[in-house]
Amino acid sequence: MNYLLKLYTILMFKFLIIGSFFSQSIESKLILKEGNESYKKGDFANSSSSYNNSLELDQDNLDALYNNGNSSIMSGEFELARENFKKYISNSKNDEDKSKAHYNIGNSFLNQYEKEAKDGKQPSSEYLKNAVNEYKQSIRYNPKDSDARYNLSYALKMMQKQQNKDQEKKDQENKDQEKKDQEKKDQEKKDQEKKDQEKKDQEKKDQEKKDQEKKEQKENKAKETKQQAIKNLDAINGDEEKVLLKVNRKKGDQNKKSKTKDW
Repeated sequence: MNYLLKLYTILMFKFLIIGSFFSQSIESKLILKEGNESYKKGDFANSSSSYNNSLELDQDNLDALYNNGNSSIMSGEFELARENFKKYISNSKNDEDKSKAHYNIGNSFLNQYEKEAKDGKQPSSEYLKNAVNEYKQSIRYNPKDSDARYNLSYALKMMQKQQNKDQEKKDQENKDQEKKDQEKKDQEKKDQEKKDQEKKDQEKKDQEKKDQEKKEQKENKAKETKQQAIKNLDAINGDEEKVLLKVNRKKGDQNKKSKTKDW
C-alpha cells in the first residue's frame, strides 16, 4: 500500500469515528450526512461544499469542521485543511480528538511535500519539520496512536533524506563556485600574462625604434662628418693650389727679372 492510499485509509477511518450529532441543528446534521456520503464516494468538492453549508447553519458543528479538513486535504487544499483543523482543536475539549486533528495537520504537510515533489517542484523542508511537530503533538495527546508514530518515523526519514539532498546540493554549489572562482583566477592570470607580454613586446618595439633612430642619427652624423671632411679637404686642396699658383707666379716674375743683359 503506497503512502497516499495509506493516508486516505487513515483519514477515512478517523473520519468515520467522528459523528456525534451532539448540539447540532437537525438541518445542519442532514447536510453533514450528505457531505459524508460525497466524501465516501471520493467527491471531495461536493463534500466540502456540504460541510461549509452545514457550518453556516451551525458554527458549533465540530464534526463538519473536522471532516471539512479531511476533505480539503484530499482536494489538495492543504492550507484550508489546516485552518479547519486548528479551529477544531481550539474548540475541542477531548484530547483524543485533538490528537486526531494534529495527526491530520501533519498529514497535510507531508502530503503537500510529496505532491510538490511529484509535480517536479522543489518542496520546502519546512513541510517536513511541521509534519514532525504535528505528529509529536498528536502523540502527546494520545501516546497509543500507532498511525501517528508510523507517520512520525516516515516524516523523520524524509526529513533526513531531504537534509542529505540539501547538503549534496550545497556541496555541489560550493564545488561549482570553487570551479568558477578558479576559472576566474586562471582567466585573470592569462589576461595579466597577456598584458605583461604585450607590454614587453611594446617596450621591445619602442626600444628597437629608439635604437634604429640612434643608429640612423649616428649614420647621418657620420655621413655629415665625412661630407664635411671632404669639403674641408677640397678647401685645403683649393687653398694649396692657390698657394702653389701664387708661388709659381712669384718665381716666374723673379726669373723674368733675372734675365738682364750682361755687360
